Amino acid sequence: MRELIDIWVGVQNWLFEAAVGPALFRFNLMEWYEDGYDAVEFVMLGVVQIAIIALVMRTIERRRPLETAGEDRLIGVDRIYTVLNKLGIVPLAIFVVAYPITNQIEYAVRALGFAPPRLEHLIPWLHGQPLAAFLVYFALYDFAAYWVHRAQHRFSWWWALHSLHHSQRRMTVWTDDRNHVLDDFLVTLVLVVFSQMVGVQPEDYVMILIVGRLVESWSHANIEMSFGRVGERLLVGPTFHRLHHARANHEEPHIHDHNFAPVFPIWDILFGTANFDHKRRPTGVDDPLVDMDNGRGWLGQQITGFGRFAAAFLPSLRRA
Repeated sequence: MRELIDIWVGVQNWLFEAAVGPALFRFNLMEWYEDGYDAVEFVMLGVVQIAIIALVMRTIERRRPLETAGEDRLIGVDRIYTVLNKLGIVPLAIFVVAYPITNQIEYAVRALGFAPPRLEHLIPWLHGQPLAAFLVYFALYDFAAYWVHRAQHRFSWWWALHSLHHSQRRMTVWTDDRNHVLDDFLVTLVLVVFSQMVGVQPEDYVMILIVGRLVESWSHANIEMSFGRVGERLLVGPTFHRLHHARANHEEPHIHDHNFAPVFPIWDILFGTANFDHKRRPTGVDDPLVDMDNGRGWLGQQITGFGRFAAAFLPSLRRA
């Protein structure tokens, strides 16, 4: 393990010294020196995630597909979303916009005399138990993400953005990152502020994102799989989450308003939104205008998604 860590750090140092550091110096951005070094590791972790999805998850998916017939061309745009997100291109743009906002919120909260407590201070037993502390922070983050996800479905203006994610008829392990950039921004803003309030440290936050996103990528897989009667109630799997992407119909107009939890199904169980019936249903959306996302590329989906968002506020645009 020590040798692997040394190799990892060596590659990170080489990439930074060969490319990122000189670029920062060339454009007089040396105040971003430390952040640039961390960004190199973020990109490296993104490459690892893409490799896991492409070489492991996708291989399993091809060998045991749930849907054997469909339009494979629809998957291509989802790969673009995954690359843009996992390599940090979209997250960097979101960070640049969100960072000043979250910073001001943190300063305002601290000015009121509130300092976010570390869980280790509230629960002394967690001192010296990094794995247990991480799991508690992970559960808190997932709890907040569950309610954010419900809000994405509850408010029409937010659903106008989030419906892009649900419009995919051909779900695969690439589908998780298929989101509107404004949707990603809003989710990031809420979850970062929540994480600040409960004392999640930056290193824990990054690891939570990486582990959580890999679980979510797998939960979108085109495969019929659960973790058993007990296991599927402990960790979200493809069968559980696929129901959340089921296409609404006259008999089940709100079928997609179930199984919101990103990682831990306990939140759906506690708040009455869990459905474990394992019935096969087609995925996608019942709105023909949103379904047209399937024929568009990344930019076209972003433009029409923003159009739906604007129309949710402006009746004249909605009629048009």
